[in-house]
Amino acid sequence: MRPQPNRPARRSAKGQAMAIFALVSVLLFVVAGLAVDAGSSYLTSNKLERAAAAAALAGVAYLPGDFPDANNAALVEAARDGFPNAGSNGASCAANQFPCVLTSQPKTNELKVQISTSVSTIFLRLVGFGAHTVVRSETAQYLPPISLGQPGSQQGADLSSLGVTGYFERQEGWGNPRSEGDAFTPTPDQNSNACGPSGTDSCNASSAPDYHAISAADQTATPDATLEYQGGNNYLIDLPPGASADLQVYNPAFAADTCDGSQTSAPYCYHEDDSSFGGTGAVCTEYSAMEYTLFSVSTLSSRLSDSKVGQEVFYPYNASSSPTSYFYYKPGANGGSCPSQTTVSGTNPTYHQWISVLTYNATNATDPENHNAASGGAPAADSNRFNGTISNPAGATVDKYYRLEVDSLQWNGWPTCPGTSAGPCALPDSTVANGGNGYSDAHKGYAVRLVSPGTSVCTSCGTVSAMDDMTVFTPVNGASNPQFAIPLFSIDPTAYAGETINVDLFDVGDVGGGAAYVGLREPDGVTWATANSMTDLGADLAGSSPPSGNPNVSTLGTWPAGGSCDACYQTANGGGGAIYQGQWVQIQIQIPASFTGPGGVACTTTGTSNCYWSLVYDVASNATAGDTFSVEVGFSGSPDHLLP
Repeated sequence: MRPQPNRPARRSAKGQAMAIFALVSVLLFVVAGLAVDAGSSYLTSNKLERAAAAAALAGVAYLPGDFPDANNAALVEAARDGFPNAGSNGASCAANQFPCVLTSQPKTNELKVQISTSVSTIFLRLVGFGAHTVVRSETAQYLPPISLGQPGSQQGADLSSLGVTGYFERQEGWGNPRSEGDAFTPTPDQNSNACGPSGTDSCNASSAPDYHAISAADQTATPDATLEYQGGNNYLIDLPPGASADLQVYNPAFAADTCDGSQTSAPYCYHEDDSSFGGTGAVCTEYSAMEYTLFSVSTLSSRLSDSKVGQEVFYPYNASSSPTSYFYYKPGANGGSCPSQTTVSGTNPTYHQWISVLTYNATNATDPENHNAASGGAPAADSNRFNGTISNPAGATVDKYYRLEVDSLQWNGWPTCPGTSAGPCALPDSTVANGGNGYSDAHKGYAVRLVSPGTSVCTSCGTVSAMDDMTVFTPVNGASNPQFAIPLFSIDPTAYAGETINVDLFDVGDVGGGAAYVGLREPDGVTWATANSMTDLGADLAGSSPPSGNPNVSTLGTWPAGGSCDACYQTANGGGGAIYQGQWVQIQIQIPASFTGPGGVACTTTGTSNCYWSLVYDVASNATAGDTFSVEVGFSGSPDHLLP
């Protein structure tokens, strides 16, 4: 018998194939949908991450202290990148409010931005997968400015308080060689053979000259034709809410007198007329006018947005015969012959006095100050004057900042290097008709302070600190104080904990008379700083290399009496000869993860007096000179950066 075909079985197999095909089709559809929708989600995630990073970097520059503006800047940047906030001013978002931009402050100097949005599905919606939320966040950190100088509301000492451990602010004239200790102001065209360890390395820059960290030349400040192109000394003024203050400068005019440091009765003075300055025989071009310009600071992260609010110029005079009888050169046109001296009986009201650079008014036509008419008439109104105290309203929630820039100008008030200059500076008055080299040889000493309006005391009106770099003069008397320390800089203990910073010292420890050493000490007043490296950068920080065959590099890291300190080095030999005259030495120091001030008290952002690294001198007993040096302290890298 012929077997019958199994038709029912065939029909069953065909049905299984259809079912499998249907299932595979669904699976393929899901996979295709997953690829399309997951790709869309991935692209959105990338956009969120980039937007959060940009928003965090935009806002963090306002920290620490100004979280409202940091928050606003972050929200504006997020909206610019396509994610306008639908929530409550970056603080919270209700359910289904997208995009949602949240900002927070994990630390005083950190800004975290979290952005979330809803991503719709196309294919996956057909199989039950609807819209989903994508969230990304980034955190940026801003390292706030490092405060240079001494703590409190005053930088530098006046004559009455100048002692063996004190110092005052210093600015050299345009014509002085860099071996004097000011790395920034002197012209690089001034030749000298007194720099370098063997006296053979020229003080003039073989490459680009050093510029102040804040300057039009360095493209870190807005060009201004009234300012020096290479920048002057800058001071940050910090006013807390409710504070009001007057800004004063001690001895604001270059006023050469007989105090050159050789006197036994007054060994510590301002050295404005020493062997480099011609004194009574100096032509007008050897003098310097001093300019004080006040800026309002909108953000600590950049000087390009600073706004000039006032300016005062004090013309120089000579009091070397007697403070009660002085002369000056009446301001005139740039170039040409020096005018005749104008002799005045009586003491100039600015001589060794604290003078407001916001509200000072000349008392008569013989007071050589900015608004003294060039023709010799009565003082005229000065439209550049600030004419008032600076203040921060009592209802403010954040500190208010100002910047004071101090520039040394030509004798007649003209900038040596105008701020609008696009190239090398023209030499000042180089063709003056009656002699002189056309350069100022002045040495300017001064101090800066805040005072409460109407008084000479400032207990809570604000603080003053040098910005980015400074040049100071400190007296040295090894017979009475062979080892002493001066406050050099302070940092935010939270922001800089564990970071590495560069301390660049120019011509430091050039004391004369005997051996000298310098070193860096932590705020506790006992512990030496730890150096990751120490490098002799040579005569010019902007590019020239150290002299070949420098025999003194090996002395870095030494300390007298057999001691050891890897952030210390010898600066003068036994005969008093300067080892690193006219040169930069860079010390990279490691900031501890936590550090304390005297008595083990933790350093805080508000307790500035216990948070200072010090520069320690150790000098021979016969070292009695003074030391002018420049310093820069900064972070290695960008102060604004994303955290990993």
